[in-house]
Amino acid sequence: MPLQIPSVPGSAEIASAGRRLRSIVRTPQKVTWRAVLRQRFWSAVIAPFGGVRVEGEFEADGPYVVVANHGSHADTIAMMSASPTLMRVVTVAAQDYWFTRRSRRLVARGLLGAYPVRRDGEGAYEELRGTLANRVAESMSILIFPEGTRSTDGSMSRFHSGAARLARDFGIPVLPVALVGTREMMPKKSGLPRYSPVEVRVGEPIAPSDDVEGVSDRAREQIVEMLQRPRRPEPVSDVFTVLRTAMEGCRGDAVMFVWGMAEAISFPIMAEMSQVWLGLTHPERMWRRAAMVVAGSVTGVAVTHLLTRGGHQPPAPWTTPEMRTATSRYLRRGPHGYWKQALTGIPVKLFAAESGRRDLLLPSVVIHAAGERAVRMAASTAIVRTLGKPLGPITRQHYGPYLAATGVVFATALRGVIRHWQRPRRPGRPCSPA
Repeated sequence: MPLQIPSVPGSAEIASAGRRLRSIVRTPQKVTWRAVLRQRFWSAVIAPFGGVRVEGEFEADGPYVVVANHGSHADTIAMMSASPTLMRVVTVAAQDYWFTRRSRRLVARGLLGAYPVRRDGEGAYEELRGTLANRVAESMSILIFPEGTRSTDGSMSRFHSGAARLARDFGIPVLPVALVGTREMMPKKSGLPRYSPVEVRVGEPIAPSDDVEGVSDRAREQIVEMLQRPRRPEPVSDVFTVLRTAMEGCRGDAVMFVWGMAEAISFPIMAEMSQVWLGLTHPERMWRRAAMVVAGSVTGVAVTHLLTRGGHQPPAPWTTPEMRTATSRYLRRGPHGYWKQALTGIPVKLFAAESGRRDLLLPSVVIHAAGERAVRMAASTAIVRTLGKPLGPITRQHYGPYLAATGVVFATALRGVIRHWQRPRRPGRPCSPA
């Protein structure tokens, strides 16, 4: 009897087997705690750098083989953040990069839910298919980057057919997704991530087919078309919009002038915070606004000086007797003692009150106060502008939390200054905050 050699199944038979496997073994789609935690974790990670916005709909008829352009390590993070937890997306990662070191393996397997894939070699596809079959049977979607490697210039390479072959063999659709902004956030061979809001643009599902090259080409064409659409404007918080509108033109100048004057009379929040909280709403006007704060502050010094000289000292909240004692010592030799205010943490209102109490010449007081206030405001404005260049987009998007965070920092620093001046002084000890 002649030996019969079993025939190798064709692609159509493999696809049919995949469909039977899916219809028989697949469990219903469900949301798991791992999927929820993974999505929330990566959403929190990417949020400070611009976050993710989804354009289009992830249909609930999965699972899918999700294919996307690849330009950054942030691509997988963006997809994990954007995809519905019901999809329970798992991905594949290059074995020779992500699974050679323990730290990378922890990120890939533990935080991204990735499975290793060999870039080439005999049996690589069959090995991958066997690894992912159980995941698809459990209604998990698979994320694959068909280019095989990250782009360095934003251009798309040709798609390998592995994703379309998996779709054929598992009998599930291909879902094209375009990722916009991830390469700018974390380019290949770059260091720390940068601010770049990410857009996840979802295309139309493509049915599996024996024509894997045709499926790959149609998926690539969809992604190319979605990448060519213009990007949305950078997101801006409602809080920022309201404050920016309120600080337009002369109205904003008046606010800064009044803040500077009020702080030199009785207002407890130092004038420099006006730039931190309001100046950033119009970065192009910060130096003009700094000049308005200085003008207001000098005006307030003159008002407090004259009021105190007449026996009517305005209230000075959040100050201590030790501060007043030190101020008296600084101004003992004349108005040039105003320059001590710059680094001591003592509010300028106490200097203005003490100079009025000593009946110092007002023109000299105004000159020294103007010089000291201008130097201090220039330094703080330069710092805020410098930090505002890289951090400006983030603060504009999260202006409410930014105001809260800087408010906490200011309150903590102010509390430290007050405690410093409340400590008993030793003879010869410098009178400046630690």
